[in-house]
Order: sequence, then structure tokens, then C-alpha cells
Amino acid sequence: MRTRSARSEGRDTRNELLEAALAVFAERGYRDASVDEVAERAGYSKGALYWHFSSKDELFWALLEERIIGPWEESIRLLESASPDEDMAPEANRMFSQVLRGERDLVLIQQEYWLQAARDSKVRARYVKRRREFRKAFGRAIAARVEHLGAPPLTTDPEQMAAVFMALAQGLAQEKLIDAKAIPDDLLGETFALIYAGHAATNQAER
Repeated sequence: MRTRSARSEGRDTRNELLEAALAVFAERGYRDASVDEVAERAGYSKGALYWHFSSKDELFWALLEERIIGPWEESIRLLESASPDEDMAPEANRMFSQVLRGERDLVLIQQEYWLQAARDSKVRARYVKRRREFRKAFGRAIAARVEHLGAPPLTTDPEQMAAVFMALAQGLAQEKLIDAKAIPDDLLGETFALIYAGHAATNQAER
């Protein structure tokens, strides 16, 4: 059931709950945030929240999937299908900057969730499963991109290279959140390009 004010305004329940969740997570931290406070902040009963989300964890994952993972997966699909003459470094830079500027609070909450996953096996299971899916898709895209560019096949497992890129993006994001001037917006894409150039040069030298 909605509260009277929420009913009269005709708000989109799910989006209102997600916005409230992000605000409460940012203020309280993931661990200390409660579904009661999220529902109250959004102007809905706890029953309305549970109609859309089964738990606080589901709220977090909905935010993560829609605002961070989803956009990155779209970029990965673009990487996999892009023509050889398209420079994909600017796309990586664009997505990196967009996420950090638009979803700064969510990036911070994700770091907190990562720490909890590292300590709690129950929390870790879902986090690891989703990361593996993302890494596999990223690895396929990297292998396809190398093939499209006419470079020699990767000597490293594409998923391992994807793991390196993911760790690089995450590490640069952490540094940029602390000291934005230390991490230029184009650093991620430039580093990806350098890694690819190193792969191509190594294979050329071995011929």
C-alpha cells in the first residue's frame, strides 16, 4: 500500500524506491541502511518496497545493474561489434567519466559492498557470480576486437585480460574519487590502448 501522499502524486513506485535507496545507502552506508528508512524516505510502506524488491540486497543490485553494469555491458557489446577503423579508447573514457560523475555515491557504495563480500561468503556468492558473467562477456569482446583488428590471437586467456581491465578500471575509479586531478579522464582508454599495442608489438617481435 502506498502512503496517501504517494498515491495522490501518482509517482513511479519502483524508481522512487531506488532513488530513496541510493540516498539512504549514501548517508548510512550499505550495512547500516534499513528497508524501513528507504520506504519512509520514498513515501511508501514497507509492504510496497517488498512488492518490488525482496530485500535490501535486491535494491542494491537493481541500482548496480541499471546504473553501472548495464551501461558498461552496452560498451562491451559495442567493443565486440565495432569496425576496425573505430577507436574504442574514447568510448572507454566516456563510460568511465559518465559513471564516476553521475553515480559517484553508487560507486562508493559498491566499494563498501565489495568489502562485505570479501568477508561474508553468503554476500560473496552473488557478487562473484555476476562478476564472472561480466568477465566472460568482456573476454569475448576483447578476443573479437583483436580479431577484427587483424592482430595475432591473444596468448593470454581473454577472460584473464578482462580481469586485468576490470581491476584497472576499479583501481583508477578509487583513485579518481580521492584525487580527481591525478587521474585524467582519458587515462583508462589510453592504458587499454597501450596494453593492446604491447600485445601487437610482442607478437610482431616473435615472428
